Amino acid sequence: MIYGLVYSSLFDFDLDWSPKGDLAEWWDTSEDGLTFTVKLREGVMFHNGVELTADDVVFTMKAIKHPDYTGPRAASLEPVEDIVAVDKYTVEFKLKEPFAPIFTNINYGILQAKLFEGSEIGDMENHPVSWNPVGTGPYIFKEYVRGQYALLERNPNWFRSEEEGGAPFIQTIRMKVIPDDQTALAALENGEIDVDTPTPSEVKRLLTEYEGRLIPVQYERNGWGYILINTTKEPLTDVRVRQALTYALDREAIVLGALDGEAVVPPGPIPPVSWAYKDDLQTIGYDPAKAEQLLQEAGFTKGADGIYQKDGKPLELNLYASSGSSLIEALTTMARQMWQDVGIKVNVNLMDFNAMNENHLQPGNYDMAFQAFNLGLDPDSLYALFHGSLAKPNAAGLVTSFNRMRYDNPEVNALLEEGRRESDKEKRKEIYGQAQQLIVNDAPVILMYSNLYTDFHTPRVKGVVNFPGAGATLDYLYKWWIEE
Repeated sequence: MIYGLVYSSLFDFDLDWSPKGDLAEWWDTSEDGLTFTVKLREGVMFHNGVELTADDVVFTMKAIKHPDYTGPRAASLEPVEDIVAVDKYTVEFKLKEPFAPIFTNINYGILQAKLFEGSEIGDMENHPVSWNPVGTGPYIFKEYVRGQYALLERNPNWFRSEEEGGAPFIQTIRMKVIPDDQTALAALENGEIDVDTPTPSEVKRLLTEYEGRLIPVQYERNGWGYILINTTKEPLTDVRVRQALTYALDREAIVLGALDGEAVVPPGPIPPVSWAYKDDLQTIGYDPAKAEQLLQEAGFTKGADGIYQKDGKPLELNLYASSGSSLIEALTTMARQMWQDVGIKVNVNLMDFNAMNENHLQPGNYDMAFQAFNLGLDPDSLYALFHGSLAKPNAAGLVTSFNRMRYDNPEVNALLEEGRRESDKEKRKEIYGQAQQLIVNDAPVILMYSNLYTDFHTPRVKGVVNFPGAGATLDYLYKWWIEE
């Protein structure tokens, strides 16, 4: 969220998800679809007084494409062959092939190239600018006290014209770091903070008890909570075992118990809010008998203790998840019992999110893990999660992409590539529907829920925009104002 307020991107998007210019003044695609040209606004200033130019755009995009870049979204620019500064304010993207999701896939916050001179791309996350960002966005980063808060101040020289809304209204934003859900909720109820997104289990109570004192803003989530399955680790290499894990879970009951019914179980990886949603997928529903049948077909037999075993080894798996969330604790507790009921022993390990990623998911030292993923405005987001080229470990043995399931299906790969080339929206929807069905069948993930987000804010906060997608309401914070 800080990123979206401090940095500006080439494009912004309307509520119907159609692109409009942000840093881009105009843009054009060549007749053969292989050159995408962007003309930048002139006179846009970084927060340190340096003018933004085409060189900054080129640096940012080439950094993301660089083989040493460690971020998870490098694959979004894979079809871009080169980025060229034509003149001070014009950038050309040279494409290997027509690239339908280009508006979303090049839409990163633009960095100031000069600040990174002499730096190694592979070490950008440790660069001082990463902890003291300098962008062109509506807010200027002023201070970060680790574990306490980040402080932003209004950018009075933001480049947007009065017709576009002009500079933001709120002078200072203090984003508090609060370690757990209940503490954050108490801070909201006590008036210590103005905005919070409580867990779904608290939403109904707040809607009733705080009617008129807290204002709800609800929007559908463009993403889901899910369980990753390490497809390269025995016995999870067997699709029957992965399917059994899915059949064993009554996800509808988990939604009721852990999320108070404020969610749906998504049939496939593209949620209902997306234009590419497919509602007739053949899904893996709750069927514990089918789960046991599949385990038996995979060579497992049930032991005297009720746990399936094979070659003398019990079917015992480790599930990792982030600590500090009552929702995650409830969800994993219910799931563990459902797996136990069909004869699968699962140990739940709650820990710090970063430690989980660095010590378990990236090196592949895990069986299953619970995380959340938010898709972009284009279904090409599936590429970052499920394309097999992103399942391969780097020289350090780490998978730093989102495909930490290490999933690789050539048919899915081909469809995701075709979806990038095809420009016709209906044809793309059909292509992604086929890809979704294959992914559901392969069960590299268990899609647990796609929830309805409810942000609450105090009555003094005005101008809140309701935009579909996780966190999107806060992305438009520059439109808010405070009524004193």
